[in-house]
Amino acid sequence: MQETYVSETTAGQWEWAEDQRLIMWCVTFTRAITAPDVLARYGADPQAARLLERDEAHPLYDATAQEGSVLRAGSFGEWSFCWEEHGIAGAMFGTCAALSEGTETLSLLRCAKGRNSFAHWRDGQCVEHFEPGMTFTKPQSPHPWWDAIEDHLAAQPPQRSSLISALEVVAAHIGAALDSRIVNGPLLTAALLTSRESPSPNWPRTTNRRPPGRRLASF
Repeated sequence: MQETYVSETTAGQWEWAEDQRLIMWCVTFTRAITAPDVLARYGADPQAARLLERDEAHPLYDATAQEGSVLRAGSFGEWSFCWEEHGIAGAMFGTCAALSEGTETLSLLRCAKGRNSFAHWRDGQCVEHFEPGMTFTKPQSPHPWWDAIEDHLAAQPPQRSSLISALEVVAAHIGAALDSRIVNGPLLTAALLTSRESPSPNWPRTTNRRPPGRRLASF
């Protein structure tokens, strides 16, 4: 199956992320693996995936309504992403460990219960995890992602969403933005039946077993 590529942008349009009708979403970004590989690491069958626009993917939600998720994956050059409109698989311990094996993964969750999360995983280990904008979840040092997102938030109006700041910091780091045009357009799409595993890791669990990686882009 051919890998799905999307064009790079320098600025995001975050209507999809700010849509109040969308009470939950999750997105991961993984370096140096393809979009089909991303689906496989989530536990889906990439051979069964289809290139669908967002509206075309809606019938798949019936199959995953009770326990599962619809995965929509694509790539920005070196980085591949996976977006879930009503799922949390990309915030689970097992998923993030599998995605980041031999590479690194960024995970961002908007939770229906109001507990959002950002995590950076490398080679199967969580190296940084926190809730953007919530100081009590500050991870152990070093925490370059915490610093970058807090610095970005400090430069924004008070009503600025911490999730949007997180998305913009990620976009600056990977050199591309997951904007609404991409989310609504054709992406490699597959249904995933998930377990009852909890989002990962539980607060304030963080391991700093590896160096923090390259310096984040500045603003």
